[in-house]
Parts: sequence; C-alpha cells; structure tokens
Amino acid sequence: MNVCLVNEYFPPFAPGGAEWSVDALARALAGRGHRVTIVTPNWGAAPREEAHGVRIVRFAFPKKLEPGRRPAPAKWLANPLFYAWAALAILRVARGERADVIHAQNKHSLIPATLAGRLLGVPVFLTIRDGSIVNAAPVCLHHHDRMPADCGVRKLWRECSEEYIALYVKNPRRKLRAKLAFLYFWLDARVKQRFLRRIDGVIGVSQGILDIYRRSGLLEGVRRVHAILNVPPASAPPPGEVAALHERLALGGRRIVLYVGKFSPGKGTADLVAAAGEVARAFPDVLFLFVGEGELEATAPWVRRLGPLPNRDVLALYPLAEVVVVPSVIPDALSRVILEALAAGRPVVATRVGGTPELVVDGKTGILVERSAPGELARAIAALLADAALRASLGAGARRHVTERLGADDSVERLLALYASARG
Repeated sequence: MNVCLVNEYFPPFAPGGAEWSVDALARALAGRGHRVTIVTPNWGAAPREEAHGVRIVRFAFPKKLEPGRRPAPAKWLANPLFYAWAALAILRVARGERADVIHAQNKHSLIPATLAGRLLGVPVFLTIRDGSIVNAAPVCLHHHDRMPADCGVRKLWRECSEEYIALYVKNPRRKLRAKLAFLYFWLDARVKQRFLRRIDGVIGVSQGILDIYRRSGLLEGVRRVHAILNVPPASAPPPGEVAALHERLALGGRRIVLYVGKFSPGKGTADLVAAAGEVARAFPDVLFLFVGEGELEATAPWVRRLGPLPNRDVLALYPLAEVVVVPSVIPDALSRVILEALAAGRPVVATRVGGTPELVVDGKTGILVERSAPGELARAIAALLADAALRASLGAGARRHVTERLGADDSVERLLALYASARG
C-alpha cells in the first residue's frame, strides 16, 4: 500500500511527541513493506530525503526554524493561505507517489489533506492527538470532559478568553489582542470541525480523547471512528549513552524525579513545583528535573530546569529517573512521555485525565491522581521514592504493559485494516 502521511512538523523539527509518533508509525509501516511518504513544510532542512525506508518530502515554506522543539507561531499554520498552499503540495506528492490513502497526523494538516484527497479521489484520515479541534486553547477542558453546550462567541469573549488571559498572558497591555486572537483561533477550530464530517475516518490515539469529542457532539456523522494507540519507541539508548548523560548533567547520587513537556498551566507544571517542595522535605536527596520549553517559577535547590533537549537525550533520561511525573490538567490524548517512560520500565505518576488511564494502570504500571491536586501528587511521588519494591514492581508492569498491549504490530494491523475498508 502507498501511504501518504501529512504533518505540520517532522524531525528535526519536533515541538511535541506527535512528530516522534509519526516517525515511529512511518518506520513500522515501511518495515512491513509498505511505501510511506511523509509530507511536511520545510522549516529549514533538506527538501527530500529517505531514512529507514521512509521518503520525506518537505515543501517550500517561508518561515524557518532552528531544529528542535520550538514551534512556529500558530498564525503560520492556522490560516487559509497555509491550507491552500499545503493542499497543493500534498496533491503533487500524493499524485506522484500514487498514494492509496492520505493520513493527516495533526489538526493543521486536516484541511489541506482533505482538499487534496477529494481532488484525487483518495481516502483521507485524521489522527486526533489533543483537544485543539474543540478549541485551539480549550480552557473548558481544564475543568470538564467536553465542550460546553453553550459554547459560542458570547461565552468565549466574556468567560473563556478571560480565563485564558489570566493563565497565559503576562502582559496586560496585550489583553485585547489576545482576546481577538482567541476568537480567531476558535473560528478556525469551528472550520476544522466541519471538515471532520468530510473525511473517511477519524483515529484517536486513545479512547479517552475520542470520548471527549463524542460527548462534545463533534463525531456525529463521521463514518469511521477508531482508537488506535501510538506506536512506542523502536529502541532504547545503550547503557553507555545513559551513563554519559548522567555524567554530563552531574547528577551525582541524587534521586531523580523527571518531568518532560511544556511548562504551562495546562500541563500542570505549577502543581508539580508545589508538590516538589513537599517531597523534598521528606527526601533531601531528591532532584526534580524539568525538560521542556516555557517559564518555570522555581528556584529551589531540589528543582533543575534543563530546557528543551534532543529526543535521544530525553530517551536516555528515563533510565536515570526513579519516577516520571505527568501532572496534566488539560486532558492528554495519549502522552508520548508516558509511553516512552513505560517502555523504559519507569513507574509513572499521572493525572486521571484523557487517555492517560489507558497507559497508567493504577497500581500496576504507575499511580493515578486527580488533576490540580499538588498534595495528592506529592504523596504519590513520596510513596514511590520510599518503596524500592513498589518501584520495581510498577516498572516491570510498565514494561510488560508496553510489550503485551501496546506493541507496534497491533496498531499497524488495525490501521491497515481501516485503510483497506475505506478503499472498498
């Protein structure tokens, strides 16, 4: 089968876990003998290359980025000019490759992939990886498990945008600009919601994220809706690489609690910083490592901000951690961090939101806590630090869970069957 995967970013430009999930999926499909082409904007790399049997085509794009995790401003992607330009690029590549299916891997690829697919008469699928088609910044999901029934411009302007500004906008002079941007991106999400009904199938990376969309009424009329989990990382870094990173970071004999992701209210980093102080009082040798982008309001000696790191270094950090924490407030569809941590045999403390309970099985692969509860978060981390046998048991359960239930073969087989059903 000729498969065309479309995403807004692709390594070496990888703002989040989605890009590494696309990379793992492409390799898994190519490893089974399928022809896989990835279409993505060219943020500043080779226009064409081939790696692990996968062809990567980067179409011309005016904005350039440094390799790494920093994304472009959303206005470069959430706009009609990008949708039209990207649709033409996908059309050219998919026609040249004689694609049997076009699979948009994230929200901004939905509209251009749909346009190209309809012009070619090729089935189009979308993978939902977050709540951003509910709204680009869905503050409703900070508190609830669906889009509210009265979601509209009035509520958005008077309530939602105000909460967003209180959480994320530091400069009060930018309030009006922020409210207008919030309205614009909400309208863009509304357009994307209409396109959901025009594609051949929606794939959620967890049942939890699909349930949020279904409760919000956004999957009505969609012909095929399936949950297919992300493909886990292909391999772990060798022990020598892990030891070298330990030495480079000068971790000494500190006990590591690891966080990887954006530093933001939605990701719960403030809750983890608050919990860290409580844990450090009981365990003076603990060190909380924060890896990612954003502002972190913490200067305590038990907290170290590493900033963004290459994915290879992140994978080498998991074996050094005694606990990995994912304290998200907004529902994660299926956290790539959790998947990588489980594959490394690390116990995970995470919040009971979105698709997380499908990975973190409470008492078997980690510990689940309620969101926005720093005290509960601290107690769960402390319980694991205090009990080596519990850490070992949960770590073994984590690795077993990945091997038995989250293998690449099952995800790829289900995806191929879905493609085939749309081709008739």
